Order: sequence, then structure tokens, then C-alpha cells
Amino acid sequence: VQERKIPGHWEADLIKGKDNKSSIATLIERNTRLCILATLPDAKAESVRKALTEALKYLPAELRKS
Repeated sequence: VQERKIPGHWEADLIKGKDNKSSIATLIERNTRLCILATLPDAKAESVRKALTEALKYLPAELRKS
């Protein structure tokens, strides 16, 4: 994973807007550097899980390892 040789490993972050009124989840695939952004209704764990699951379901299985 650290050497970025195998596709399918992702890093995720949460970006919160001013006064915590908006949130965006970011996903970066470590090998290809593909970036996916998901808007969130709030920053709760369940909202993040749902948004990331929805975003990743359209990707081929080889890009969904972690």
C-alpha cells in the first residue's frame, strides 16, 4: 500500500465548511490518484458511510480493496 503499486487502496478525509454547515467526504485512490468527492447532509458517521458506499459502488471490483 505504501509504495502505491497496487490499485484499489483508498485514503479518505472529511472537509467541513464554515461553522460546520457543510461537509464533503474525499476519497483518493493511492495508485491512480483518482479523486472522488461526496457531498454530505451532515458529518455523522452514518451519512459518511452511506455516501462513500454509494460513490464506490460504480467502480470496478479491482479498485475496491480498502
